Amino acid sequence: AVGAVTAWGLGNTIIAGVPMSGMAIAFYRLLLAVAIYLPVLYLRGGRLTARSFRHGWVGGVAFGADIATFFVAIHLTTVANATTISALQPLVIMGFAAVMFGERIRSRHVVCAVTATVGVALVAFGAARSGTGSLAGDLMSVVALFAWAWYFIASKKARTELDTFEYMTVMNLVAFLVVAPVAFVAADLFGADGRLDPGRILAIVAIVLIPGSGHILINWAHAHTTLVLTSLITLAMPVLSTVSAAVFLDQPVVAAQVAGIAIVLASLAVVILGDARGPTLPA
Repeated sequence: AVGAVTAWGLGNTIIAGVPMSGMAIAFYRLLLAVAIYLPVLYLRGGRLTARSFRHGWVGGVAFGADIATFFVAIHLTTVANATTISALQPLVIMGFAAVMFGERIRSRHVVCAVTATVGVALVAFGAARSGTGSLAGDLMSVVALFAWAWYFIASKKARTELDTFEYMTVMNLVAFLVVAPVAFVAADLFGADGRLDPGRILAIVAIVLIPGSGHILINWAHAHTTLVLTSLITLAMPVLSTVSAAVFLDQPVVAAQVAGIAIVLASLAVVILGDARGPTLPA
């Protein structure tokens, strides 16, 4: 799960740096993922069946909604703001983890989630004070937040029935079928912002290989750890994205963001080390 969040944190900077519309990037990213996963699944001896779609379609719809809204948001506002808002996911997920999966919510989970959220707010506040945020982008990030939480919950449930690669294949295929009509209607594929060239193709490949691989890691992890813990670990994403965006995209980082980053990392350290000492799954 830590590996997945690291891949996403770095990948968000790649996405923000691609000179294309968010919907066009989402379309080509999912198209390439399907072109890779589908033949590899069959070469490994796997198959997509009615059972695959029965258990995987919900995660695919959620993933398509998340990809589309987040990719648009990250081109409207800063990387720090988009990833910080998405990182509020644990606050949405905790109740579902307890009710749907019987996971034990300990006091450290709640305390660390609230504390880390304060750190996340400092990151967003710092971006707003520096004049680099966007209200439209921030609102789109809120939509992406709920799609992101829905994707995590659906994936956790799907992984009880499907193996990682089968789920990844059906998830990306369904997500592509969700995003493609929207991309065509929005005409993002036909203008200058949607046109492919060698540099943009290379960037799309990098998005599939780097943040795309994070989805393989997290969907494998769902079968081996709790939804609460994997969700809390995603709070590290704004830290990685903010730092990498500052280095590669020259997006400014102010003192409030540095303080927020420190609070997020400290909170995550407490909850991860605490969970490592004892199981949180039901007996």
